[in-house]
Amino acid sequence: MPRAETIPEAVQAAVPEAARRPPSALSIAVVTLMVIAALRLGQAVVLPVVVAVLITLILSAPVRWLHTHRVPERVAAALVVFGAVGTAVGAAALLASPAMQWVESAPLKMQSFEAKIRHLVMPLTVLQRSADRMQQVTAPVAADAPRTVQLASQGFFTRVSLDMLAAVPIVLSVVFLTYFLLANGPLFRRKLAGLLPGRQELRRREHLLGEIEMAASHFLVTVTLVNTGVGVLTALAMWTVGVPSPLLWGGVAAVLNFVPYLGPIATAGIITVAALASIDDPARALLAPAVFTVIHLTETNFVTPTLLGRHLPLNTVAIFLGLLFFGWMWGIPGAVLAVPLTVCAKLVCDHVPSLAHVGALLDT
Repeated sequence: MPRAETIPEAVQAAVPEAARRPPSALSIAVVTLMVIAALRLGQAVVLPVVVAVLITLILSAPVRWLHTHRVPERVAAALVVFGAVGTAVGAAALLASPAMQWVESAPLKMQSFEAKIRHLVMPLTVLQRSADRMQQVTAPVAADAPRTVQLASQGFFTRVSLDMLAAVPIVLSVVFLTYFLLANGPLFRRKLAGLLPGRQELRRREHLLGEIEMAASHFLVTVTLVNTGVGVLTALAMWTVGVPSPLLWGGVAAVLNFVPYLGPIATAGIITVAALASIDDPARALLAPAVFTVIHLTETNFVTPTLLGRHLPLNTVAIFLGLLFFGWMWGIPGAVLAVPLTVCAKLVCDHVPSLAHVGALLDT
């Protein structure tokens, strides 16, 4: 009977030469296209799983801290997950009232906003009216246009209610999947390490997954804290300027700041409209987006690079391509998750030698 250490060599010798060859570029491209198609077509299943994994990385640090203080892992996971759910529900309830007030008063506020905009662009309006009159004079007389009947669409609150009801199963699946991942973290990591290809030892694979998890967790926690700080400073700035419901605009700034490039631009536009619709003095109203721009530039150029350092080793091209790819694949949720997912992919490439060349393309 052959010795145990000689079995792998015998098995390897029995494998055909074609099976031991590295995969060709065509096979890699086919597998990549199949994975992309599965991610896009299976969005309803894949997206909650991705969100749960990212939340697990954010909440893994407090679960580990509780576990080191002799709290059972399942109890620690329950405390952290449902404590985070309670915090999120409280924050949503705190922002729901001012949001509903703004929706109810939107017609009057938009009239004020349009009046101020018309005053600012009055010269262009005069020219446009003159051009319209000239076109009406020179245009031929047309027959009476056929009448059309337009059915009344659903109201805003009806659409919001239906969307919220549809989102309840997704949110519950994310919450419970996050709990199970946190409660069974070491077991799940050990099972995943056993499924990875290669001939490395199981303990080495577990250590590799642990390093990736720690690096991704550090990045996600830091970005979440930074965006929360941006939201708090934005709320204080809106309160100082005199924009109503400053907590609402702070929450908008914190959430949209997860989306690179487009998020801050959208926040500045929303704050501009809200300030012009609420403040009589246009110069004072425009101070609100100006202050937010200062906050965003300070965070982007000083705070985030200082806190993350080499934990955000992505170049601007990689960030932009990640935003385009995940935004195309999953829409707005994909745009929000683009940077965390791209960073996680970069960390995996850095820790796997066979993918080091891919990580080098994403590096700064």
